[in-house]
Amino acid sequence: MTVRLHRSPSLAATDYAYAASIPTSARLVHLAGACPLGPDGTTVAPGDYVAQAHAVVANLRQTLADLGADLTDVVSHRVLVASATQADLVQVWDVVRTAFGEHDVPSTLMGVTVLGYDDQLVEVEAVAVLPERPAADGIFDDPRLAAVYDPLDPDRSDLDHYVAIADELGARSVLDVGCGTGTFATMLAARGHEVVGVDPAGASLDVARTKPHADRVRWLHGDAPAARRELPDLRVDLVTMTANVAQVFVTDEAWEENLHAIAALLNPGGHLVFETRVPERRAWQSWNAEDSFHAADVPGIGRVESWHELLDVRGETVTFRSHTRFPDGVTIPAESTLRFRSREQVTASLTECGFTVRDVRDAPDRLGKEHVVIAQRAG
Repeated sequence: MTVRLHRSPSLAATDYAYAASIPTSARLVHLAGACPLGPDGTTVAPGDYVAQAHAVVANLRQTLADLGADLTDVVSHRVLVASATQADLVQVWDVVRTAFGEHDVPSTLMGVTVLGYDDQLVEVEAVAVLPERPAADGIFDDPRLAAVYDPLDPDRSDLDHYVAIADELGARSVLDVGCGTGTFATMLAARGHEVVGVDPAGASLDVARTKPHADRVRWLHGDAPAARRELPDLRVDLVTMTANVAQVFVTDEAWEENLHAIAALLNPGGHLVFETRVPERRAWQSWNAEDSFHAADVPGIGRVESWHELLDVRGETVTFRSHTRFPDGVTIPAESTLRFRSREQVTASLTECGFTVRDVRDAPDRLGKEHVVIAQRAG
């Protein structure tokens, strides 16, 4: 969740937050007052405060949806009621407060003399933060690169470990976040799991849809917060993030927003499983042309070569450039940045977002170099 709510222990307890904060990079949108208007532009339910409040909330939801947002993206709101009677204000407040649920943002409830439309009794003004569609890593979103991703990395025996974990946990439904070209998602679908694959790289999803058993997977362009918005009824037993997916969330805000969305998408007691590299092993030291060079003969394309170039190591973040050279002489570069969090940082962030870490294992294909984390959402 991008919006963080704050309460003051020094002030009286209320059913709304005293303040809200957002990342400095977020885009704010100031919404026009949501009014109780029907499709024909006339005021609905004249004289009925509660019915108009419901209409206002519905119109507010629609405006946010048109922007790719929802009520959880609201930073603050002001509720206006055309009445001098406190009981009327309370009726309206109860409707609005119920609609927002646990996202009890800072709010002002006001009685006013009159509102702008005939028979209008209620209006809600709001400020929201627009969720940004995640930027896909160039190596996955360029069609030429996506087409050769699997041939350049054909051995995916590392995914057998994740299949075994899914069986161990008894998961029947799985959301694969950062599913890429769909190798793991289609493996699960072939075994009878209900699978949703989500990824911000449209080109990778295009490749995924061509694979055997792809018709058994529900594919979504986006990330976990997008899945939460666009599939509000989705609940799964297991969420997975294989390969480097968990490390692409460079900022704490992005990582925690991802975890909050995953928690909301899991059934009570459901699990999150992901891998993350051990920082002390300094994997980036081998991200150079000599150590990382790889070539493969790709059917229908020819010999394709790839290698990495280390660009920057700054604290816990590492930026590198992948180069892919095609038979026609074209070389396509793609930059990536990964965050190398310590085991303690990973555990603390999971706990903060409502998970309990059940196990941390060695990745079988990178013993001592990579952790596989199994966390459980509270029941």
